[in-house]
Formats: sequence, C-alpha cells, structure tokens
Amino acid sequence: MKTLNVLIFLLIFNTFIILGYLASEMTRKVTYERVISNLTRVIDGDTIDSSIGRVRLLGINTMKLE
Repeated sequence: MKTLNVLIFLLIFNTFIILGYLASEMTRKVTYERVISNLTRVIDGDTIDSSIGRVRLLGINTMKLE
C-alpha cells in the first residue's frame, strides 16, 4: 500500500511538472529584443542616454550623481 501511495504521488507530481512546462511553452512571449545603439551620456549610475533614447538599467541600484 505504501509503494502504491508513493507511485501515485510521483505520477501526480510529474504531471504537474509536465503541465507547467507545457503551459510556459505555449504562452511564451518574447520580452526582450537586441538593439545596437550608441551611448551619448551617463545620467547617473543606472540611467544612460543613447541613440534610441533614455535607458534605465533594471536590477542595478546606484546612487544619483550630484
């Protein structure tokens, strides 16, 4: 009985993993795009002006320049 419970648990667990993977593959949207631009000036530690406009670098937390 214990072996049967373990097998059922593993079957359900694997089913959720496979369904999660398939759902992420079916709803995949491109959230990034590679763009080449020229840097024109640095505003502060995490913001720059470039040929495409002002860019804020995500995940970088620095102090502002005074």
